Amino acid sequence: MEQGVERLAAMVLLLTCLSHIAAPNAWAELFRRIDSSGDLAGILYAAIHLPLGLMIVAFHDVWSWPEIVVTLIGWALLLKGTLHLLIPSLARRSIALAADPKRYRLGGLLMLPLALAVGWIALR
Repeated sequence: MEQGVERLAAMVLLLTCLSHIAAPNAWAELFRRIDSSGDLAGILYAAIHLPLGLMIVAFHDVWSWPEIVVTLIGWALLLKGTLHLLIPSLARRSIALAADPKRYRLGGLLMLPLALAVGWIALR
């Protein structure tokens, strides 16, 4: 089960990174629209992060190296999603920080090594 969760996490992270790099304007527009929804932004933003976080936390309780990386990503996504559900204004502040499409491309480039590392963990 853990290896399947690792593969899922690797695919989601890799595709998200590549999409951020290839289509930063689309990501900026998506989050601009989410932000314009007011307090609903917290729920929408959480809906992006919670599914993978919940999947990892529920089915990947591995605390040894290097698999712990996947477990920690799951807990981080769960925490982020939970905070945005409970404090909608936090989601709007997070979105405001990344209004420039260049930041999405940069974020994708910076997170790509982590996505590749998770892929290596899943396939080793």
